[in-house]
Amino acid sequence: MAGRVVLQKSIVALKQVLEVFVDRGLDFVETLYENGFPDWFVMQARDRHSWSWLPLLMDLRAGTFFFTRDQMGRVRCIVSLDVGLHSHEDAIRLGEFYIQRLAAFAIALAPRSREALFVSESLLRQLQLDGFDVNKKNLTLVPIEGPVSAQEEEGRLTSLVKNSGVPQSRVVLKHIEDAQSLYAEGKDHPSLNESRNLIQALIDGISTETDTHGKHKTKLTGGTAPRIEFLTKVGFFTADEQSAFNSAWGSLSAGSHPGVPDRDQARIGLVLALEFGQLLLLKFTNWV
Repeated sequence: MAGRVVLQKSIVALKQVLEVFVDRGLDFVETLYENGFPDWFVMQARDRHSWSWLPLLMDLRAGTFFFTRDQMGRVRCIVSLDVGLHSHEDAIRLGEFYIQRLAAFAIALAPRSREALFVSESLLRQLQLDGFDVNKKNLTLVPIEGPVSAQEEEGRLTSLVKNSGVPQSRVVLKHIEDAQSLYAEGKDHPSLNESRNLIQALIDGISTETDTHGKHKTKLTGGTAPRIEFLTKVGFFTADEQSAFNSAWGSLSAGSHPGVPDRDQARIGLVLALEFGQLLLLKFTNWV
């Protein structure tokens, strides 16, 4: 599927927000229709799915939401002709469009109860990990600057950790998981700490492995910054890479950045750790 998409963790979080609407007795037919959802979408959601949100969202993801069978068993498309639904790929793209629109709808119009605010905040953070923010006025998702989806980068880094043979891989994987889950839970400072711990664990493991098996006389010392310098002296890092990792480590270790909201600081720190973690492991795999 081309382009950035809402990933499965976010779809489950969306389902949880929409279920709060159900619990509050919301008239979905009226509310969806008045917020720009077409009549055929609203009727299909009501008549085929009875507002059972996870199967509905899964149908949208599969592209099967837009089809039904008549009394003779023949497949019929429910979409207006002007939508231009001509292929399975078109159905997949249209399903993604409505998943994103429902996500923006859920964030913008969630009830003001404590439970609703909690699950809608969780959804917003999951969407940010997917690389989206919400335009509440237009009920759309908009890409966060750049092409990075933290969820996708987490998957790449996790795969590299499992296949690289880096020391203490279980510890590294736990830091990845915790940094992401803490962010989704709204625990910004603990999430940032785990992002820092992730880089520290990788630097420690790689420098120890390099010291044990490398053919050099440079002595390994303690501390992350000295170990970054150690990796440069033994030829693992170039001078430019040392500067980049020192900057990344300094940013993750700096604590509060005045003028940057805690949520954004935690999100940027997570993305930074995921990207620099991949660079470390790619170099480590080549070094091994």
